[in-house]
Amino acid sequence: MALTTSERESRNRAIRKILETEDLEALFLIGDTNVGHHFYGDHRYYTDNRIIFYRQVVVIFPQSDPVLLAGSEIQRQAALRRSPVKDCRLIGDSLIADVAQLLKERGIFRGRVGVNLEMLPAAWYRFLEQEMPQVEWVETHDQIMKIRLRRSEEEAGICRKGAALGDAGFEAALKIIRPGVSEFEIAAEIERAARAAGGEDHFTLIASGKFSYGDDNTLPLPYSPSFRQIGTGDSVVMEITPRYEGYWTQLVRTVNVGKPNKGLEKIHQVCRDAIKKGLEQFKPGKRVKDVVLAMEGYVRNCGYLFKPPTGHICGIDLVE
Repeated sequence: MALTTSERESRNRAIRKILETEDLEALFLIGDTNVGHHFYGDHRYYTDNRIIFYRQVVVIFPQSDPVLLAGSEIQRQAALRRSPVKDCRLIGDSLIADVAQLLKERGIFRGRVGVNLEMLPAAWYRFLEQEMPQVEWVETHDQIMKIRLRRSEEEAGICRKGAALGDAGFEAALKIIRPGVSEFEIAAEIERAARAAGGEDHFTLIASGKFSYGDDNTLPLPYSPSFRQIGTGDSVVMEITPRYEGYWTQLVRTVNVGKPNKGLEKIHQVCRDAIKKGLEQFKPGKRVKDVVLAMEGYVRNCGYLFKPPTGHICGIDLVE
C-alpha cells in the first residue's frame, strides 16, 4: 500500500463532495496506461492502483461503496491488494456494457452521472446514450483537478523520493557516457538505476549530436533513444523521468563528451541563473506565471530568446 489510510480517506471525502455539490447519481473514472495532460490521472488518484494494460473503470456512488472493473483476473487481484476499493470485478465482453449494467443495478436510470469526457471514447458515449437515454453525462474532470493540485505533505514526500530516482539515473548516465556508447545503452543505465530503487515506469528521452552555437538545426532534441553511437565533441541531452508510486518527476540534463563546447556552456550558464531567478518567486501568493516572467526577463536581458517549453508540473501525469 503506497498511500496511508488517512490520505486515502481524505481523497475519498473530496471526491464524494463533488457528487454532492454536482447532484450526481454516480461518477465513473476511466484509467489508462498512458501519460497525458493531466486527464489520465483521475483514476490513479482515487484508486491508488496501477494499470498495466488497456483500461479500468471505477464507479463511485454517493451512498454506497465504489466498484472497480478490471479487464483481467491478474489486474483484478492486483487491484484488490493495492487499492482501497474492495469490490473489484472482472469484466465480461465489454467494459462499458458492464458499467451500464452496474448503474442499472444501483437503480440509476436518469439524473446526472459524472465522467471525464476527454477520456470517454466516442463508441462508449454512443452506447451509453442508446442504453441510458435519460441520463445526463456531466464533465467532472476540472473539479477533480482542483483537488489533485492541492498537494498533501504525503504526496510531497512521494515526489521527493521520485526526485532521488532522477538523480540516481543521471549519476548512472555520467558513468557510462563516452565515445562509442549508444543512446540505447545510456537510456538502459538511467532506467536500471531508477528501477532498482523502486521506479515503476520510465519516460526516458535522449538525443546526441554536434551542437554548433547559433545553429538551431544542430541542437539535439530529446526523443526516443536510437542506436546512434556517441562521438567525441557530442552534446547529449537527457530527459530523465521515472515514476515512483504513481507520481512522475523529471530531471533534464545536457553533457558534453570529450571536449568542452563554449557555446553550450554559455547557454547553460544563462539557463542556470534564470532558474535561480525563477526560484526567488516561489512564495505564498505567487503564481506559476510570476516564476516564468522572472525567468523570461532575465533571459532576454542576457540577449537570448525565451521559448517554450519551460518545464513540467509533475504529478500523476507528466503535465498537470
